[in-house]
Amino acid sequence: MDTKDLQKWQREKAKELFEYSHKLLDAAKKLSEHHIAEMEWGMKNALDSAKSAAKNDLSKLKDLQEEAAKEAAKRAASYQKKVKSVLKDISEGAADETEKHLEQVRSSLVSWLEDAENKMPAQADRLSKVVNEMSTTGQNMFKEGRKIVNQVAEAAENKIDDLVNKSSGGKK
Repeated sequence: MDTKDLQKWQREKAKELFEYSHKLLDAAKKLSEHHIAEMEWGMKNALDSAKSAAKNDLSKLKDLQEEAAKEAAKRAASYQKKVKSVLKDISEGAADETEKHLEQVRSSLVSWLEDAENKMPAQADRLSKVVNEMSTTGQNMFKEGRKIVNQVAEAAENKIDDLVNKSSGGKK
């Protein structure tokens, strides 16, 4: 990669990082909005419970608590899905960008090796094959790692869903 190409790539990378920082800021904003909505619901619920307790209306307090427990289970599942969606968008974007840069680095390395081959032909062919295989293996490992992370996240989500379903089913 010559100096012009390197500078162009660095400018593109800086622009992408700037755009990605805005995506992260938007994601943080969405997460904050979801969190604030849950806090407001919790405060309203606590206020209603406090009013019932102050009036010594224990039957209404018990009803409020039961209803709040059911609603909390539903809201927890909804909140989890919203947060997962935001985080999944971020992680997929980051992985896609990383993969794109890995391919660019790999092609640069191959170009460099071809140039080196022309300058020292004796052992360059072997070196070129080794480096090419290493970069291909690294790229494949990244893709497999990404697949494994997605599978683990999906399994964790299923476990959380099961727990939420069990807790809301036990309260009915």
